[in-house]
Amino acid sequence: MSIFVNDVEIEETEIGQEMQHHPAPSQQQAWRMAAQSLVIRQLLLQQATKNGLCPDDGSDISIDQEEQVIDKLLKLEVTVPEADEATCKRFYDSHLDRFMDAASGKRQSFSEAQTQIRDYLHTKAMRVAVAEYIKSLSYNADIKGFELSG
Repeated sequence: MSIFVNDVEIEETEIGQEMQHHPAPSQQQAWRMAAQSLVIRQLLLQQATKNGLCPDDGSDISIDQEEQVIDKLLKLEVTVPEADEATCKRFYDSHLDRFMDAASGKRQSFSEAQTQIRDYLHTKAMRVAVAEYIKSLSYNADIKGFELSG
Protein backbone atom coordinates (compact mmCIF):
# COMPACT_ATOMS: atom_id res chain seq x y z
CA MET A 1 0.00 0.00 0.00
CA SER A 2 1.36 3.38 -0.99
CA ILE A 3 1.52 6.42 1.23
CA PHE A 4 0.81 9.91 -0.05
CA VAL A 5 2.26 13.11 1.39
CA ASN A 6 0.54 16.09 -0.23
CA ASP A 7 -0.03 14.04 -3.40
CA VAL A 8 3.57 12.78 -3.55
CA GLU A 9 3.54 9.00 -3.52
CA ILE A 10 5.85 6.88 -1.39
CA GLU A 11 5.66 3.42 -2.92
CA GLU A 12 5.73 0.12 -1.07
CA THR A 13 9.06 -0.71 -2.76
CA GLU A 14 10.65 2.46 -1.34
CA ILE A 15 9.49 1.48 2.13
CA GLY A 16 10.87 -2.02 1.61
CA GLN A 17 14.26 -0.61 0.62
CA GLU A 18 14.27 1.75 3.60
CA MET A 19 13.51 -1.08 6.05
CA GLN A 20 17.14 -2.23 5.97
CA HIS A 21 18.07 0.94 7.86
CA HIS A 22 15.56 0.28 10.65
CA PRO A 23 16.31 -2.91 12.57
CA ALA A 24 13.38 -3.90 14.75
CA PRO A 25 12.05 -6.93 16.61
CA SER A 26 9.42 -7.51 13.91
CA GLN A 27 9.00 -6.87 10.22
CA GLN A 28 5.89 -4.83 11.00
CA GLN A 29 7.84 -2.50 13.31
CA ALA A 30 10.65 -2.15 10.76
CA TRP A 31 8.08 -1.29 8.08
CA ARG A 32 6.47 1.33 10.34
CA MET A 33 9.83 2.92 11.21
CA ALA A 34 10.86 2.98 7.54
CA ALA A 35 7.54 4.47 6.45
CA GLN A 36 7.73 7.13 9.17
CA SER A 37 11.25 8.03 8.12
CA LEU A 38 10.20 8.44 4.48
CA VAL A 39 7.13 10.50 5.39
CA ILE A 40 9.25 12.84 7.53
CA ARG A 41 11.85 13.11 4.78
CA GLN A 42 9.12 14.00 2.28
CA LEU A 43 7.61 16.61 4.61
CA LEU A 44 11.02 18.23 5.08
CA LEU A 45 11.89 18.16 1.37
CA GLN A 46 8.53 19.67 0.46
CA GLN A 47 9.07 22.47 2.99
CA ALA A 48 12.60 23.00 1.68
CA THR A 49 11.16 23.33 -1.82
CA LYS A 50 8.60 25.88 -0.57
CA ASN A 51 11.47 27.80 1.02
CA GLY A 52 13.45 27.77 -2.23
CA LEU A 53 16.20 25.52 -0.88
CA CYS A 54 15.88 22.84 -3.56
CA PRO A 55 14.55 22.67 -7.12
CA ASP A 56 10.92 21.85 -7.94
CA ASP A 57 9.82 18.77 -6.01
CA GLY A 58 13.27 17.64 -4.87
CA SER A 59 13.02 14.39 -6.83
CA ASP A 60 16.12 15.01 -8.95
CA ILE A 61 18.62 15.38 -6.11
CA SER A 62 20.90 12.77 -4.59
CA ILE A 63 20.64 11.43 -1.04
CA ASP A 64 23.66 13.54 -0.03
CA GLN A 65 22.05 16.65 -1.50
CA GLU A 66 18.79 15.81 0.30
CA GLU A 67 20.63 15.63 3.61
CA GLN A 68 22.31 18.98 2.93
CA VAL A 69 19.00 20.60 2.00
CA ILE A 70 17.28 19.19 5.11
CA ASP A 71 20.17 20.36 7.31
CA LYS A 72 19.92 23.84 5.78
CA LEU A 73 16.15 23.88 6.31
CA LEU A 74 16.46 22.86 9.96
CA LYS A 75 19.17 25.47 10.58
CA LEU A 76 16.87 28.15 9.15
CA GLU A 77 13.63 27.03 10.76
CA VAL A 78 14.62 25.53 14.11
CA THR A 79 16.60 27.45 16.68
CA VAL A 80 17.12 26.84 20.36
CA PRO A 81 18.82 29.13 22.84
CA GLU A 82 22.18 28.18 24.30
CA ALA A 83 22.06 27.16 27.94
CA ASP A 84 23.55 29.87 30.14
CA GLU A 85 25.92 29.20 33.03
CA ALA A 86 23.13 29.18 35.63
CA THR A 87 21.18 26.55 33.68
CA CYS A 88 24.29 24.41 33.28
CA LYS A 89 25.05 24.75 37.00
CA ARG A 90 21.51 23.67 37.94
CA PHE A 91 21.87 20.62 35.70
CA TYR A 92 25.26 19.82 37.22
CA ASP A 93 23.96 20.14 40.78
CA SER A 94 20.94 17.96 39.99
CA HIS A 95 22.97 15.21 38.31
CA LEU A 96 26.18 14.97 40.30
CA ASP A 97 26.33 11.20 39.83
CA ARG A 98 26.79 11.71 36.06
CA PHE A 99 30.08 13.47 36.64
CA MET A 100 31.90 10.78 38.60
CA ASP A 101 35.01 9.27 37.05
CA ALA A 102 34.56 5.51 37.40
CA ALA A 103 38.28 4.81 37.43
CA SER A 104 39.36 7.38 40.02
CA GLY A 105 36.09 7.81 41.91
CA LYS A 106 36.54 11.60 41.72
CA ARG A 107 33.86 14.00 40.62
CA GLN A 108 34.49 16.19 37.59
CA SER A 109 34.31 19.86 38.55
CA PHE A 110 31.59 22.11 37.16
CA SER A 111 34.13 24.08 35.13
CA GLU A 112 35.39 20.84 33.59
CA ALA A 113 31.85 19.67 32.81
CA GLN A 114 30.25 22.95 31.71
CA THR A 115 30.96 22.59 27.97
CA GLN A 116 29.76 18.99 28.01
CA ILE A 117 26.58 20.02 29.84
CA ARG A 118 25.90 22.95 27.49
CA ASP A 119 26.33 20.66 24.45
CA TYR A 120 24.08 17.99 25.99
CA LEU A 121 21.33 20.49 26.81
CA HIS A 122 21.57 22.04 23.34
CA THR A 123 21.30 18.64 21.64
CA LYS A 124 18.34 17.67 23.82
CA ALA A 125 16.56 20.97 23.14
CA MET A 126 17.29 20.69 19.42
CA ARG A 127 15.76 17.19 19.27
CA VAL A 128 12.60 18.44 20.95
CA ALA A 129 12.42 21.48 18.67
CA VAL A 130 12.93 19.40 15.51
CA ALA A 131 10.23 16.95 16.63
CA GLU A 132 7.84 19.86 17.19
CA TYR A 133 8.73 21.33 13.80
CA ILE A 134 8.04 18.01 12.08
CA LYS A 135 4.77 17.72 14.00
CA SER A 136 3.72 21.18 12.77
CA LEU A 137 4.59 20.23 9.18
CA SER A 138 2.52 17.06 9.51
CA TYR A 139 -0.49 18.97 10.88
CA ASN A 140 -0.45 21.16 7.79
CA ALA A 141 0.04 18.27 5.36
CA ASP A 142 -2.36 15.90 3.68
CA ILE A 143 -0.96 12.46 4.57
CA LYS A 144 -2.85 9.41 3.33
CA GLY A 145 -2.09 5.78 4.13
CA PHE A 146 -0.03 6.46 7.23
CA GLU A 147 -0.36 8.23 10.56
CA LEU A 148 2.70 9.81 12.16
CA SER A 149 2.95 9.05 15.84
CA GLY A 150 4.46 10.88 18.79
